[in-house]
Amino acid sequence: MSTQETAKTLYVEVDGIKYAHRIIGEQTPSSLASPPLLLLNHFRSNIDLWDPLVVNALATSRLVITYDYSGVGHSTGAVKLSVAAFASDVISFLTTLLPTLPGTPTAVDVLGFSIGGYVAQQLTLDAPHLVRKLVLSGTGPSGSAGDVAHRRPMAEVQSAIMSDPPNGSAILDAFFPSFTTRESGIGEAWFGRVLAGRAAVAGKDGEPEFVSFTSGPGLKNFTQALLGWDADLKPYAFLQTIQKETLVTAGSNDLIVSTVNSFELARNIPRAHFVMFPGSGHGHLFQYAVFFAEQVDRFLKGGYPTAPFAAGEINELASAY
Repeated sequence: MSTQETAKTLYVEVDGIKYAHRIIGEQTPSSLASPPLLLLNHFRSNIDLWDPLVVNALATSRLVITYDYSGVGHSTGAVKLSVAAFASDVISFLTTLLPTLPGTPTAVDVLGFSIGGYVAQQLTLDAPHLVRKLVLSGTGPSGSAGDVAHRRPMAEVQSAIMSDPPNGSAILDAFFPSFTTRESGIGEAWFGRVLAGRAAVAGKDGEPEFVSFTSGPGLKNFTQALLGWDADLKPYAFLQTIQKETLVTAGSNDLIVSTVNSFELARNIPRAHFVMFPGSGHGHLFQYAVFFAEQVDRFLKGGYPTAPFAAGEINELASAY
């Protein structure tokens, strides 16, 4: 089975842009019976920076496709200036890739984290035939500018995630705020897994060198895409036309995409389920990596997701806040 640590970096070329991606998992009759799961990563991130614990757990029962946006990570071209353009690239990528995969799937399940969730929404609105089910994590609807129902991150948080060069400790604090997680070392453990993930293969046997968070002109383009999403009410207005089974997950205190925004997103997608992970923030899917992957797998197989605590612990959890 190929893993986040061992999968080959592949390329699909469309209109002069080479889209880097990896196909993770084992090609068995069981795994090929389900659509592949496409992962769309967060702001400034790339396929080298996925958490192996999450990716490998997701790939135990299906093929997982990780993908670099244009101009990001190992893909060529320039970072696009709008979420709509990001989604258009994904459509081009999938339209070219899917016929070449085993079993020739015609659609994928999509897991979008943070800005990846914005792209997943736009992809589903623009090309619903390419999407079977949606998982939207740490993300929210468009049009937050001027709308009291959508909260924007504090200036300090925005500064932390947009600093150039990237500030690792500030990113950890934003993803795993200590006053929320109440446990030390969670962020450091995640970052350690990410940095070690490709260490054994990067730069060897034709594999590209490890790439860190997007900086420079690409970061400015990323930021413009975020600002455009904030100002665009159109995708939000059309959320209720998304007729896809959807799982929306959020940390209980997300400082980057407010938890209330994630709930608002779920409330406006007719077939959405909302699960909040207690004692966590933006990085809830990495904090609860194995449990998160189990819930996604259960949902994609037709089961109903559950919150990460037993019924008897609800009162104890509530009293802690």
